[in-house]
Amino acid sequence: MSFPGFSASEFDAYAPPRASSNTFNRPRLEAREKAMALGRVMQADANALGLALELRASDEHPSLWNKRSVTAQWVFLWRDAEARRELDALLTDGRSLKETLSDPTPFFRHAFLALHIDADGVEVSLRIHGDAWVDARTLRARCASPEGRAELVAAIRALPEDFVLGVTDAARVPVREVTDATLDEALAAWSQPTQWWSVGWPLSRAVVLDQGASLEEPILAAFRALMPIYRLVAWSRDNDLIAVDGALAQAQAERAAQVQEATARDSAWQLRNDAEIARRRDLAATETRERLAAMDRPRPAFTRPAPAPAAEPRPAPRPAAAPVVRATPAPAPAPKPVAVPAPVNPEAALLPGARVQVKSGPFAGKVGAIVERDVRGAKVSFGLLSARVNLGDLEALTT
Repeated sequence: MSFPGFSASEFDAYAPPRASSNTFNRPRLEAREKAMALGRVMQADANALGLALELRASDEHPSLWNKRSVTAQWVFLWRDAEARRELDALLTDGRSLKETLSDPTPFFRHAFLALHIDADGVEVSLRIHGDAWVDARTLRARCASPEGRAELVAAIRALPEDFVLGVTDAARVPVREVTDATLDEALAAWSQPTQWWSVGWPLSRAVVLDQGASLEEPILAAFRALMPIYRLVAWSRDNDLIAVDGALAQAQAERAAQVQEATARDSAWQLRNDAEIARRRDLAATETRERLAAMDRPRPAFTRPAPAPAAEPRPAPRPAAAPVVRATPAPAPAPKPVAVPAPVNPEAALLPGARVQVKSGPFAGKVGAIVERDVRGAKVSFGLLSARVNLGDLEALTT
């Protein structure tokens, strides 16, 4: 794919004074299509890793789903339709009609990996809304276990250092500073059903405009880095820490009982309705026979109606205009392949300033430069992103 980058006019279209206007639907649509192109690449990567995720996007125009105000664009990967259908009976249980009408979107009831765009910038993140209580309870259940908590903290700290962890309306913590204590503080601050728990990579508008098309690979790498954490905190049958399977079985039994009861009611109504129709049909037949018996006056003689006046002739239709033939633009030339330098293997060459290639892990295949090195590994810069990588996962490149 060829990602052209986001423009200033696209960011301006999400500003509050313009969020409710259809005049700015076009730049919002352009931003949405660019984000969807990135999302399609990430969906293919997620499916290849065994994550059954679907790609969706929020409306770019004012609608019921965004309460007639487009202050942000969401492009996200969430559970596929079959998995969502399983959980819908639990996620909507207890919601009143008023609550459903005031917040009709189902997006917030599931954990998802998102590309979020607003007037201030772009963020690649893993998000869990307070309404996504199945995923929220799964996250809290993992943190309640010492082993599960340690696994989650290690996965968060392994993210690139520019990522942050936080909750809506609370301070966000750099992932390198995440500990058991800071994780507990974030969960304690996550007390309202309208809040988000998130871990992600925020990019300011100025940085996005400055980097332009070069942001394509860093954004895709950020998505890939978040996938292991999604596996840990999002509920699935393989990650059922809160015994949802039993609740799903109970919900299915209740729905079956409701269907059976409704079928019985419908059958009883149908019998009563058929009996009423037969009664009215007999009554109408009796009344008709009585009226016919009472009619004794002769029928009037038949009179042929006068012919209708001839219609005026219609004017002949005008000939259709000749179609306008537009020239088809020539296809853009294919991009030239970029040659990757040949790798060399001696570990002695892995020094600060050396160009290296990552052999495995979330950044496999990426080329960067060593910034720091110690006995545990090396800090490698991939442009806007930087991450710590084991020496065994690096190969030095010749100039």
